[in-house]
Amino acid sequence: MAFADIRFIPKFVFNLLLLAVLLLVGGCASVVAPSGGPKDVAPPKMLSETPPALTTHFSEKTIVFTFDEFIQIKDKDKQVVISPIMKPAPEMTVKGKKLIVTLKSPLKDSSTYTINFGNAICDLHEGNALSGFSYVFSTGDYVDTLSLRGNVLFAETNNPEKDVLVMLYTTFDDSLPYLSTPSFITRTDDKGNFKINNINHGPFKIFALKDADNNYKFNSSDESVAFLPTPVTAGDSTPIQLRLFKEEETKLYVKESKPLSPLSARIILNKPSSAVILPLDSSSKAIRYTDYGLNRDTVILWFNDTLKDTLKVVVKNNGVVFDTLSLNKSVSSKRTAGKLTVAMPQSTQHIPGSLWQLQSSLPLDSIRHDKITIMLDSVKYVAFTDSFSAASPQYFYLNAGSKEKTKYRLTLLPGALKSIYQTTNDTTIIDVTTAAFTDLGSIKIKLSGLKNGKYVLQLVDEKDNALTEKIITSDGIYLFENLSPVKCRIKLIDDTDGNGKFTTGNYLKSIQPEKCYYYGETITVRANWDIETDWNVKMQ
Repeated sequence: MAFADIRFIPKFVFNLLLLAVLLLVGGCASVVAPSGGPKDVAPPKMLSETPPALTTHFSEKTIVFTFDEFIQIKDKDKQVVISPIMKPAPEMTVKGKKLIVTLKSPLKDSSTYTINFGNAICDLHEGNALSGFSYVFSTGDYVDTLSLRGNVLFAETNNPEKDVLVMLYTTFDDSLPYLSTPSFITRTDDKGNFKINNINHGPFKIFALKDADNNYKFNSSDESVAFLPTPVTAGDSTPIQLRLFKEEETKLYVKESKPLSPLSARIILNKPSSAVILPLDSSSKAIRYTDYGLNRDTVILWFNDTLKDTLKVVVKNNGVVFDTLSLNKSVSSKRTAGKLTVAMPQSTQHIPGSLWQLQSSLPLDSIRHDKITIMLDSVKYVAFTDSFSAASPQYFYLNAGSKEKTKYRLTLLPGALKSIYQTTNDTTIIDVTTAAFTDLGSIKIKLSGLKNGKYVLQLVDEKDNALTEKIITSDGIYLFENLSPVKCRIKLIDDTDGNGKFTTGNYLKSIQPEKCYYYGETITVRANWDIETDWNVKMQ
């Protein structure tokens, strides 16, 4: 086959051929797989329901829902709430684009039923949920149309509580939450809000439950509850507020027991008590000292060094034995078990004027003041006082009246401390530095709106742990100073029983938990900043 000489191809033809080649090559290089279009984010759409919603004189055994795409049911036990409760629960079967609900229990006469699916119905491939879908029917002449709404918060923190059952009873016996399932029920959403639709006027007994065992009954010490002492009625536009709380446990028991060293073991009780711990053999001299602590919920036993591998003890409360324990000696080195050491558990950067807390490895029998020195800048001796902690003989305090931005050297000479085992410390040197006041901040709170009573005013961290507090009784100006930089909130506890702390509620005694109030904004304490704020507490 002969080829034309490129020199004799007209220029315009050559240019057309070149353009075609470039387009062909560029087109091949840009070929990509189809994108498949935008991601499906739409939930399934319900096309029909048989029987239709709001059917009266309902007597069917099967309800069929048809959707526009293939579906699945997720987390049915938590998401689907049926009111009134059906026992046994209906069977739910998915067949392609259909959801078939088969009723297994007889229905009450003249009652309106609501099946709330929550977020259980999702499309098959993307998992998009049909949120808030419900189906209502009545076995009577009409469908009830009233509703009741509100929210549930945790009493001690005022945080909203999700997945809490809110239940209505048509009778008012106090034993109902323990023994009976409710007449109507719903579950709180992520913001703690609830709404019970399609109910009659009432009145109702209302009760909220953080249900640990999914039986709709208050029968576990792990369950939190909320209640109102008076009946509620549907149709009222005012939201109901329920304050959830966990009751104080009435039963006393041992949560944990473990060896700490060859000379000690720790026993943790579930709550503070007057319990005592004694050797099972009353003649035994195995226990040298028992440290019950300030709260009497954590007990440390200190053994005589003659203890064998195991010691049996009884735990008594009000003279009655409620537990027997076998305590095994720790396998840690015996060589250092009786050695007396001392350390400063807090930061060595101290707030000027604060007490220095020190911790010893063993309970202390005595302190030799004359064998302790504190020097300022390594040249000047500083006068001080010492004292034992009321919490435990392992802790003691030194008060040196420290100045700001100053370096101190604390020296404990041999024999400064003597343990209950009559062992003494070796020379110990601890360097202590005090912060500058310009490294610290303060908060001044002008408080108003309080009623006559007792209150606990706190600064709390982001986990609601108290950083510092004051016991107060009236409106006024309250100063929290020498604060390290931190983010905090201002909290007020209405201390109705005057015990200086938050007290929880009790359902059978009809005692509500004490109320807590929070200043609206989080406050950032900064170095060398003095923050002033006015807080008019809207007490309820």
